[in-house]
Amino acid sequence: MNRPTAHRALLTALLPILLLAGGAAPAQDSNADSALEPQAERPQAEVRERNQDWIVRCQPAPEDAFGAGEFCEMYQQVSEQENDQTVLEAVIGFPPDSERPVALFNLPLGMLLPPGVAMSIDGGEAERFAVQICLQAGCRTSIELGDELLSQMRSGERATLTIADPQNREVEIPLSLLGFSASLDTLRENRP
Repeated sequence: MNRPTAHRALLTALLPILLLAGGAAPAQDSNADSALEPQAERPQAEVRERNQDWIVRCQPAPEDAFGAGEFCEMYQQVSEQENDQTVLEAVIGFPPDSERPVALFNLPLGMLLPPGVAMSIDGGEAERFAVQICLQAGCRTSIELGDELLSQMRSGERATLTIADPQNREVEIPLSLLGFSASLDTLRENRP
């Protein structure tokens, strides 16, 4: 499966769970993914494991999810301390027929899109990737986690996602990596 197809497949599978966690309202766009159905009609994700700052959660897979009976992912939510407003949701899972996990990030609306997102681990060299779509719940981007980046995340303590505000000033959003390895190992062990 090529990268764009793998990312699209993961986005389709992760979107229902990401929307459940963030309490996002359904999108009004008629072209939006069918995963944006009302929350009352979707099954709730069940937390299976907590590993420091990450949780592993699972839910029945959508009927069109390539025959998988259940879909599991690791998840972390980052909120502002002052007002408890969510500024980042990180979801990591394995697309069907892929050995590499993909990270999906839900970022705040109002960010400047052309610079995209930069992610660095413990202050190291940043990896850049584009924002793919902005909906009512926020802007979304994803990145395939290759061996080198996974190794850095497993041994690191903190990832920093850098976006630009409307005045093109850098805004850093911290993402804890405490519990990352244990959660990723659980995902690998429980793949369909």
